[in-house]
Amino acid sequence: MKRKSRSTTLLILLGVLLVLILATTAATLLNPDNQVEEVETVYLLSDLDTDAVTGLSWTYDGETVSLASDGESWTDADDDSFPLDESYPESMVAALAEVTVTKTIEEPAELSEYGLEEPACTVTVTVDGEETELLIGDENTLDGGYYLSNGDGNVYIVDDSILSTFTYSLYDLIEMETLPDLSDISQVTVDAETQTLDIYYLEDSGLAYSDEYTWFLLDGEDYLTLDNDTTEALLDYVQSLSWESCVDYNADEDELAAYGLNDPTVTVTVAYTETVQVDTGETDDDGETIYETEERDATFVLEIGDYYEGDYCYARIADSQMVYLIDADVCDVLLYTGYDDLRPDDILLMDWDTVTSAEITIDNVTYTVERTTQEVEDEDGETTEETVWLLDGEEVDIENTLDDLTDLTSTDSDDSATPERSAIAVFTFYRNTDTYQTVTITFYQYDSSSCLVELNGETRLFCDREDVEAIADELVSILTGETEEEEDTSEDEADTDDTEDE
Repeated sequence: MKRKSRSTTLLILLGVLLVLILATTAATLLNPDNQVEEVETVYLLSDLDTDAVTGLSWTYDGETVSLASDGESWTDADDDSFPLDESYPESMVAALAEVTVTKTIEEPAELSEYGLEEPACTVTVTVDGEETELLIGDENTLDGGYYLSNGDGNVYIVDDSILSTFTYSLYDLIEMETLPDLSDISQVTVDAETQTLDIYYLEDSGLAYSDEYTWFLLDGEDYLTLDNDTTEALLDYVQSLSWESCVDYNADEDELAAYGLNDPTVTVTVAYTETVQVDTGETDDDGETIYETEERDATFVLEIGDYYEGDYCYARIADSQMVYLIDADVCDVLLYTGYDDLRPDDILLMDWDTVTSAEITIDNVTYTVERTTQEVEDEDGETTEETVWLLDGEEVDIENTLDDLTDLTSTDSDDSATPERSAIAVFTFYRNTDTYQTVTITFYQYDSSSCLVELNGETRLFCDREDVEAIADELVSILTGETEEEEDTSEDEADTDDTEDE
């Protein structure tokens, strides 16, 4: 008898397999009850009554934390004065009730194979005086999750959230003091070892020639102008303050001294406006209390002590026994920022709407111009008002050039600098304001590249000489009505005359 070929046998087997697949598919479609059933989720502590838990403790990384509940609130079992953030134990108990089992290993040979003889974490839950101990061992690197033993002889693989739920030390659970919203500041006093800064926010104060300046330093009886951006950058360190961690919740005098807080390195006092909800004493139709928003003055005082490991500083709210770590940059900035760092570096901030006239002196020639409004009629016969500059009653287009003046930026500063050379240009502006009715700015030659700027008698800033000369040349051209070509022709004629004379 001849043997069947291998190919024939393979074809027969494939045919049988196809028939089986078709039969199975048909059976499934005809009988929905034969569908694959979903695997039921298995909870490790399915019978845990979370409301009945009276104790919760865990040991992780060598530290044991023990918490107790009376059914109403949670406390530290060893010190009920500890300011515990109760949201932690509440979420931990809820997490225990949700621990799911992905695999059960019955009658394991050695617990050490699963990291359960020296567990990474041990959790004890107390319900009605009965304790359940959970040992959390190694991570199952193949399937994910952690090995866990609850003492019933089995080892379970549970979801990997179980360990991260209990990696907290006691101080991780502390309820730290809330820092106020300091977005609306009116005054800040920085009292440091090296200096005291008394900074005020004053709008439309008339204390400077420009109302754009709103931050001032009180120096004796004088208010000194501060740069808005730089000052607000300084204050942002206070406004964005946050606690890195709490290191002591009940520091005594000796401990405060150890933190450098008995004699703080920096004390910051902030006067601000806070918004609160006030009970009106009335109720609505549903019997609910009616509140109204009220703004009131408040004060916040922060004390900063010694540095800790270079990156942090000890700090506390004044009179509080709770001590925190904050970013050391906060202390650095408050300790070392002085008036010189906060002074404005603006060449000129001018609100042109306040200017009524100006005297411009260039090359010893003074031009007096008036700023006024006049009616202009368009082609449709509609009349509007526009602002113009007039020289001897004739309109001169110097507005853009004067804007170039306010666009000048400082290149350097020197308090000891004095004008020793002639002035390139002098501008005196007359204004309709109650204060600083006259503002004078003078640009002196200083060196080949710089001008020394004198504003209302104060000389400190430098700016680019080339930019100033360009503005001066353009103003002369506009005010005299001469173009650059005409000026060049005049200069050539003058040179010719000089040659003929020779």
